[in-house]
Amino acid sequence: MLGRSPDEPFVVSGPKIRRFGDAWVLFYIAGRTWKVAAGRPEPVYRIRMANSVNGIDWTRHNADLVEPRLEADEAQASPERDLRGRHLPHVLLLSTERGLPQPTERLPHRVCLEPDLVTWTRDDARAGIDVSGEGWDAEMLSYPHVFELDGRTYLAYLGNGVGRRGFGLAVLDGSLSPTEA
Repeated sequence: MLGRSPDEPFVVSGPKIRRFGDAWVLFYIAGRTWKVAAGRPEPVYRIRMANSVNGIDWTRHNADLVEPRLEADEAQASPERDLRGRHLPHVLLLSTERGLPQPTERLPHRVCLEPDLVTWTRDDARAGIDVSGEGWDAEMLSYPHVFELDGRTYLAYLGNGVGRRGFGLAVLDGSLSPTEA
């Protein structure tokens, strides 16, 4: 439904769509630049958003939603928005990645929350989950997916090595703090 555009010429990917009120909200990643890291090209991409009344015709916001925090060339991926408004009102979970200093080295992804659908203020501390002190998810949490089952809200995510060391499932308790399931 969305292709490349002059403002998003290289990467348009990773769609997550949710119904919010009377409209559809699409979160996706878009890349406008490339950098060379360890001798190979890597796209720099950010989280973006589009809206639609009918799910076919989309209006892009043409703006990055989340400012980079780790570095200017931070890649942001896997936007997962809980638009239900019960436990996590207007929240965005995302993965962030630093540039690749070596072909095999990936620096930590993080999950963060955004408190509002229109005004985006990055607040990683409110995520309620972070890397463990040791083990399979001590280096990274990446590619989150939020879902509800039997009245509970879950967060599935990949651990170290973008899931090479394992993947996890956290359950949201009533205080915006995921706990291991």
